[in-house]
Amino acid sequence: MKKLKDRIMKDGIVRSESILDVASFLNMQIDVELMRDVGETFAKAFEEDDFDVYLTVEASGIAPTVFAGLASNKPVVVIKKEHRKKENMLQEVSYSYTKKEDYYLTVDEDYIKDKRCILIDDFLASGSVVRNIHKLCAQANATLVKTGIVISKDFQEGMKHLEKEGYPVISLARVKKMDPVTGSIEFNGSDI
Repeated sequence: MKKLKDRIMKDGIVRSESILDVASFLNMQIDVELMRDVGETFAKAFEEDDFDVYLTVEASGIAPTVFAGLASNKPVVVIKKEHRKKENMLQEVSYSYTKKEDYYLTVDEDYIKDKRCILIDDFLASGSVVRNIHKLCAQANATLVKTGIVISKDFQEGMKHLEKEGYPVISLARVKKMDPVTGSIEFNGSDI
């Protein structure tokens, strides 16, 4: 998605070879026009798919997912990140490579039971969130149909592994390489 890549080039800050800071438009301050376009792009990409609900993991995926839900008239379920076990909730352990800690992906079963789901997430690095959402869905007899990623770090192994494992994933901005010294960002071709 050209508009998204242009914004990453303009305002993304390369903090390290693996950390891209997009707080100025996605993670902390939200550019609602850009997120509307991102959400509408996902809605169009998934319009032929048979699904019931969009899923996202709090917090940065919420804005694009809400706009995708609006554009396709589908509900949105936000998977919470909890640091302890919760009774009467479905949970799946996941690991944050950014924060270097485990947490529980948590949802009320009623919101996803027997549903066909599409996950939208802000970043893809290792692919663990996609795998763990798949497991979480299985606990509720739900199906993870596809995944949409705003920014994938293709220089990490996540996208390659997920594709090899048969997970259908599309990314709007596929980062090939980042250089913290020069601040440069290179992209692979995007899926849309």
